Amino acid sequence: MKILFVCTGNTCRSPMAQAILQDKTEHDVQSAGIFAGEGQPASDGTRMVLDEHGIDFRHSSQPVNEEMIASADLVLAMTQGHRDILKQQYFPFEEKIFTLKEYADPQFQKVWEQLKKAYAALEEAKLSNDEQIEEKQQKINQLEKIVQNTDIADPFGGNIMTYQKIYQEIDNYLELLVKKIDNRSR
Repeated sequence: MKILFVCTGNTCRSPMAQAILQDKTEHDVQSAGIFAGEGQPASDGTRMVLDEHGIDFRHSSQPVNEEMIASADLVLAMTQGHRDILKQQYFPFEEKIFTLKEYADPQFQKVWEQLKKAYAALEEAKLSNDEQIEEKQQKINQLEKIVQNTDIADPFGGNIMTYQKIYQEIDNYLELLVKKIDNRSR
């Protein structure tokens, strides 16, 4: 499978995700940035954290382009903002563009399904003047808070502890991603 990770400058999160996944699997993995310059190395924090985990990685930043999006089987953005920009800019490929968290974590899919049902229930309640409209709206609000938390924070400019935290978060979601991909290929 060919996977493309995308963040802002392609020096922290997306190269970190690329390096970790390349270390875990044999998948074809690439990274790019929405506002990336050409040829920048990974940030010092990213390199230090990867070194701590024994991951040898050489990186040169690159801006995302249509050819990368088209050739990828899966495009995983680090934030909802990145995802939405990619879906707008490369709309013919929107079906394969997600945030890492929403694609990898099965809990997000379950919550999305619950949210769809909750919206339908709310609409039915409105049509029938049901007294439980407020209760149904509160359930929707709770579910929306869960699905809105799909961003991986940008560690750029942070200390090494910030980078370690982001490494751990990305690594956890990549473990889920690997399980999901492996299950799909069986």
